Amino acid sequence: MKISEQWLRQWVNPNNTSEQLAEQLTMAGLEIDDRYAVARAFSGVVVGEVISVEQHPDADKLRVTQVNIGAAESLQIVCGAPNVTVGMKAPVATVGAVLPSNDAEGFKIKNGNLRGVDSNGMLCGASEIDLTDSIDGLLELPADAPIGMDIREYLGLDNQILDISITPNRGDCFSVRGIAREISVINDLPMQLPEIPTNVVVTDNGADTATPAVTVSAIEACPRYLLQSISNIDRSIDTPKWMQDALVQSGLRSHNFLVDVTNYVLMELGQPLHAFDADTIEGDIVVRLAQPEETITLLNEQTITLTGDELVC
Repeated sequence: MKISEQWLRQWVNPNNTSEQLAEQLTMAGLEIDDRYAVARAFSGVVVGEVISVEQHPDADKLRVTQVNIGAAESLQIVCGAPNVTVGMKAPVATVGAVLPSNDAEGFKIKNGNLRGVDSNGMLCGASEIDLTDSIDGLLELPADAPIGMDIREYLGLDNQILDISITPNRGDCFSVRGIAREISVINDLPMQLPEIPTNVVVTDNGADTATPAVTVSAIEACPRYLLQSISNIDRSIDTPKWMQDALVQSGLRSHNFLVDVTNYVLMELGQPLHAFDADTIEGDIVVRLAQPEETITLLNEQTITLTGDELVC
């Protein structure tokens, strides 16, 4: 299981280094298979704001930008990204920056000249700073990103990811809460439990009649299954960046707000959840063991063949 140290320390924060924390967990029987930073080492990249964009005089696909990084003068940077716009904030590799590369030396940013126009730095996409590209173009930062701030600090790229080997008898540790409980006991520290308000469920009679029934045919494997109908959800909501980051650092892809929320709760509390689209459900929800050679299509559109001992619904 992959878990973000930063997320873990929101629950319990001992005065230990990352290495000491990993050693404590290993000695407690939760072996650390790997420990690594969110992004490989690089330097000289800061938050910048694009203050002007003009067409390159001699290249259709290039733009000449002026970028504010909090210095006395703006930087002129030639950029070929299709999404560069005035007012956007993005990572800026300044002259002298060293970006991650497949060799040990790194890729050093120098003053350049592209088709007769000077370029003093580089506007970066996610892959240039060792993150996963989700769009074709620059990594768009939030509007409140502080201009001139080191991008490693702003994005938490030095945050350590712990890859923990958890044995089948320690299902209680398959979550941030479970690992935090171990650290809490080891260091004799209280856990900082998140505030989870109690919401009053208001059942709409019209909506309730459409709620499917649940049938559990695999009682031993699934002794309890609960279903709650929720209506009037705004599907246009985007998943907050902090939640996307927590999921990606835990080895999960960000899909959409509803799926991401259920995955976040699963990773943090260890409570499996799933969101169904009520409009696509036909009949009742049946919780059962899979049939041998039965196939299922996952959210990543991968089709897998089941063996017969998996729970499906």
